[in-house]
Amino acid sequence: MQLQYGAYVNIVTLVIYFIYLCIAVYLSIRQGLGHNFPWICMVVLSLCRLTQVALDLAATAMFPPATTPNTSLQSGVAILTSISLTPLFMSTSSVLNMTSNPKGRRMQWVLILLHVPLVISLILIVAGGIDPDSREGPTFAATEPTKAGIAIYCACFVVLIWATTTIAARLYLATSMEVKILTTVVLSLPFFLVDVVYMMCFAFDSLSGSQRFNVISGNVTLQLCMQVIMEYIIVGLYLGLGLELPDKAARLRDELMGDQDFERIRETMLWKMYEAMSVLVAVTVMPAIMFAHWLLGKILRSGATI
Repeated sequence: MQLQYGAYVNIVTLVIYFIYLCIAVYLSIRQGLGHNFPWICMVVLSLCRLTQVALDLAATAMFPPATTPNTSLQSGVAILTSISLTPLFMSTSSVLNMTSNPKGRRMQWVLILLHVPLVISLILIVAGGIDPDSREGPTFAATEPTKAGIAIYCACFVVLIWATTTIAARLYLATSMEVKILTTVVLSLPFFLVDVVYMMCFAFDSLSGSQRFNVISGNVTLQLCMQVIMEYIIVGLYLGLGLELPDKAARLRDELMGDQDFERIRETMLWKMYEAMSVLVAVTVMPAIMFAHWLLGKILRSGATI
C-alpha cells in the first residue's frame, strides 16, 4: 500500500515523540517529587501525540481520505490534536514557577491558577469532539464547545506572555539557572504563538468557508509548519532544559546541606527512603496515564461500531 504524504509526517512524529517520551520519563524520575510536574506534562503530551498519530495512521489505512464520513478514529485524532495544548501550557507555567527570586508570591499563584481554565478548555474540547454535529461529512467540524475551549487557550497564552514579561523584567534578581529557565521560555514563545494561531484558525475556519486548517482534511503542509514542527521545537527546548537542571541529589546538597559531608548523608536510610518513594510515584503515575490513553482509544473505537 502506498503511503500518503500525511502518513510520512505521522511516522516521523511517532519516532520523535517516542524519543521525547523516554527522555520525559527519565526526567520525571531524575527530578524527584515536587519538581517533576513539567516533565510529567511532557509525558502526557508525548502520549497524546503518539496516540493521535497511531489513530490517524489507522484511519488513513482503513478509510480513503475525503471519501467516507467522519469516523470515531478521526474524531479521536481531532480531539487529541486540540487537547495536547493543555499539557504544553501546564508545562510552560510550571517551568516559569521554577524561578523563585524574580517571580514573587503573587505571580506564583497566577501561574498555579492558570491550570484551572486549562482544565476547563480540555473538558470543552473533549465534549465538542464527541458531539454528533462534529461528524458531518468527511471533515471534523469545530463545534461551539470546541471553539470556546480553543478561545480559552488564546486567553491563557496572553496571560502566559504577561507573566513571562513580568518575571523577565526582574531578571537582575535571578540566578544563573533561573536566567537559563527564562531564556528557554522566551525562546519557546514565538513557536508557541504559531501553534495557538493554527488552532484558532482551525476553530474559526468555517467563517471563511475554507478547510485549509482543518485538523482532519486540511492542508498537511500548513499543519506541519504551523503545529507539528512548532511543538517539536518547544518540547525539545523544555527537555533540553530539563537535562541541564540539577537532579534531586544536587539540589538537596546545594539548598539544604551546605558544607556537610553529602556522600555520607546519601547513605542514610532517610535518603534511600526518599529516593525509593520518588521512583515509586513515577512508576505508578506513568502506567495510570498510559491506561487513561488506552481507555480513550478503546472508547473511540467502540463508538465507531455503534
